Amino acid sequence: MEFYLLALLALFAGIVYGLIIGIIPAAGATTGLVALFPFIVSLKSVDPYIAVIFIVAVVASSTTGDTFTSVLLGIPGANSSAATMVDGFPLAQQGKATYALSAAVTTSTVNGLIWGSISFLLMPWYYNFIIMPSTEGGIGQAELFVLCILAFVTVSLVSNKFWIRSLLALSLGVFLALVGTDPITASPRFTMGWDFLIGDGASKGISMIPVIAGIFAMPEMILALKNKVLTTTRSAKNHTQQLNDGIKVSFKEWKLSARGGIIGAIVGFLPGLGGGMSDWLAYGQTVATNPNEKIPFGKGNIKGVIGPEGSNNAQKASAFIPTVLFGIPGAPFAAIVIGLFGAIGFELSLGTDVMNNNLMENSLFFDSLSFGFLASTLITGVICLYLMKYLTAIAYVPYKYYFPVILAFIVWATYTAGFGVYGFENVFLLGVFTILGLGMRKWKFSRPALMIGFILGDKIEMLGMQFFSMFNIGGYPLVKLTEFFSGKAVGNGRIAMALRDGNDVLQHPVFVVVSILILVVLVWGFVNKGKVDYS
Repeated sequence: MEFYLLALLALFAGIVYGLIIGIIPAAGATTGLVALFPFIVSLKSVDPYIAVIFIVAVVASSTTGDTFTSVLLGIPGANSSAATMVDGFPLAQQGKATYALSAAVTTSTVNGLIWGSISFLLMPWYYNFIIMPSTEGGIGQAELFVLCILAFVTVSLVSNKFWIRSLLALSLGVFLALVGTDPITASPRFTMGWDFLIGDGASKGISMIPVIAGIFAMPEMILALKNKVLTTTRSAKNHTQQLNDGIKVSFKEWKLSARGGIIGAIVGFLPGLGGGMSDWLAYGQTVATNPNEKIPFGKGNIKGVIGPEGSNNAQKASAFIPTVLFGIPGAPFAAIVIGLFGAIGFELSLGTDVMNNNLMENSLFFDSLSFGFLASTLITGVICLYLMKYLTAIAYVPYKYYFPVILAFIVWATYTAGFGVYGFENVFLLGVFTILGLGMRKWKFSRPALMIGFILGDKIEMLGMQFFSMFNIGGYPLVKLTEFFSGKAVGNGRIAMALRDGNDVLQHPVFVVVSILILVVLVWGFVNKGKVDYS
C-alpha cells in the first residue's frame, strides 16, 4: 500500500512540475529534465521505481504543456510545439485561444494514450523478441552496430538540411565521447593533461550533464531572456463554447489526428530525430492533404493545430523504445532520460540494460514506465481542459522571473555531476558547451547530431571492433568489406571461411533489414537535402 501511495504522489508531482516546465516559454522537457539531476538521487533512496514514474510523468506532461505558450504567445514551449504555433497563435489573436488549445490538448492526449499503450504495454514483448538468437530475428552485436550507424545517418542526413554541418557536429560528438580512458590500453586519451577528463576508468571522461545542458537548455534560456518574452492580451470570451468546440473538432478530424500520430510514432522510433521533425512532417502532410481551405494555413486554420499535435505525444512515447531497449536515445530528451535512469541504478546503454535484473524487477520497471506515461498523459489532458482558464495565466509571467531559478538548478546539477571532486571543472565545461550551443544554433549545426555522437561514440567504437572480430573480417580494407557484403568474396580466404562456418552476417534478419533501411535513408537524405530543415 505504501508503494502505491508513493507512486501516486510521484505521478502528481511529475505532472505538476512537467506542466509548469512545459508552459514556461522556451523551457520544455529537455530543460526540465536537466534540472532534476540534483534531486533524483533522493528519489532513488526512497524507491528507484518511484523515480522512474516521476521522470516519465514529467516527459508526458511537459509535452502537453508546451502547447500553451505556442498558442498564447507565439513562442514555442519547445521544438516539438513549434509547428502548432503557425496556426495556433493566429487563432489566439482572433480571440479563439481556448478553441485552439482544447483541440490541441484533446488530440495530443488521445494519440499519447494510443501510442503510449502500443509502446509501453508491449515493451516486455519487444524485449522477448530482441533477445532471440540473431539468426532468428534477435538483437546481437552486429545488429547494435548497424543500429548505431542508422542513428548517425538519420540524425545527419534527415533531421537537418545542412547535412555537411550535421556530419561535422556528429564527428565532434564522437570525438568528445572518446575523451577519457582508452578501453584497450587503459591509458588517457585526448585529455590534454587534465586529470578531470580521464574519468573513472570508463572510456568517456566528459560528464553528460554539462554537455546536454550547455548544448540544449542554456542557449534556449539565454535567447528567451534576451528576446524579452512579452505578454499579450487574453480573452475569456465564450470560454465554455470554445472548449467544447475544440474537443468536437478534434474527434471530427480523427483521420488527420491519426496520420499525425503515425508520423510521430515512426519518427520517435528512429534514433535521434526528435519531436521537431515529426511535428513539421505532420504539419506538412496536413497542408498537402487539405488544399483549397476557406481559411488558409498560417492564418488560423484549426487543422494546422490538430495535425502536428497528433504527433508530439506519440513521438515521445515511441522514442522510449530504442532508448530503453537499446540505450540509443530516440530524441534529445531521451539522452537526458538515459542519464537520469543511470543515476537511479538503471543503466540503459548498448550491451547492458535494465533486463539484467530478475524477472520481477523487470516487470516492475516496465509497469512503472507504463503507469507513469499513460496515467500522466490522461490526467494532464483532463487537468488542462478543466483548468485551462487558469493555467494560461502561467504563460504571462515575465520570463526574467523564471530564468534565475532554472539557471540555479542547472548549475547545481552540473556541479554535483562532479561528485564533489570536479564540480567547478564541470561548471566550466557548462560554460564552454553553452557557447558552443549558441554558435551551433546560430549557424545551423545540428545539436541533436552532436548529442547522438556523444552518447554513442564510444559504444560504436567497441561494437565496431567486436563486429569485425566476430565475423572474421578484422584488418580487411574497405574494398574487402564491400565484397563481403555484396557476396562476391566467396573465394577469399578468411571471409569465405566465415561464410562456410555459418557465421555470415547476412543470415541475421534484423541486420539485413536495418542495413536496407540505412541505404533508404541515405538515398532519401541526399535526394531531399536542401529541401527540408527540421533543425
